[in-house]
Amino acid sequence: MSDANAESPVALAGRAASAFAADVRERDAPVTALVVASVLLVFLVQAVTALRLDAPIGVVTASVFVSEPALAWLLSPLLHRDLPHLAANVVVLAVVGTVVEPHFRRRDYVAFLLAAAVLAALGGYLSKAAFTVRPVTAYGASGLAYAVAGYALGLPVAGVSLDRDALSVYGVLDRTTAGERVAAVFGVTATATVLADVATGPYLAFDWLNGAHLVGLLVGVWTAWTHRLHRRAARR
Repeated sequence: MSDANAESPVALAGRAASAFAADVRERDAPVTALVVASVLLVFLVQAVTALRLDAPIGVVTASVFVSEPALAWLLSPLLHRDLPHLAANVVVLAVVGTVVEPHFRRRDYVAFLLAAAVLAALGGYLSKAAFTVRPVTAYGASGLAYAVAGYALGLPVAGVSLDRDALSVYGVLDRTTAGERVAAVFGVTATATVLADVATGPYLAFDWLNGAHLVGLLVGVWTAWTHRLHRRAARR
């Protein structure tokens, strides 16, 4: 192909973005939509309450953990400390969750998210409480976000043997849709951030690692692996 006929990087990026948007629009993901809507609604309540009290959202949220700990821990997967915290989790949940959800039966996806929410909250609590006697708060939808990202890591090799051909760029591109490729990139990024978190200090201290991120990612990876094993067993 001549240079005149070759697509420019901008054109290629535009075509890829269009393919990704079309892929996501075609996916039925009502549970993910409900979770995202719930996160946004709860944050709206947080923001209005903080505005009325003339205090930062994080301060107001921390006070709820002191005054109403049962309610705070129940809502912890939906609470956020500020707008950037909310935006990051909502983007990952909305994009990756929409791609991942159709790979589950509805009830299994709900169970997956509930398990990720509970275990990630526990991981977030224990990773702090182990190194302090002070009250600990752990909240945010990042456990859910890391869980769906962890599951997305398995999408490029779902249903195939893990050999050189399966792991080749052409093999992955041939088997996956645009949405699945983007979701897998989120999975790689999530894994990198968790590994960097574990590998950097201060070690064995209150601020060492985010246990919710670590546990959420592990729940996603483990679920993807069990799905893979079940699919292989079903084909025999």
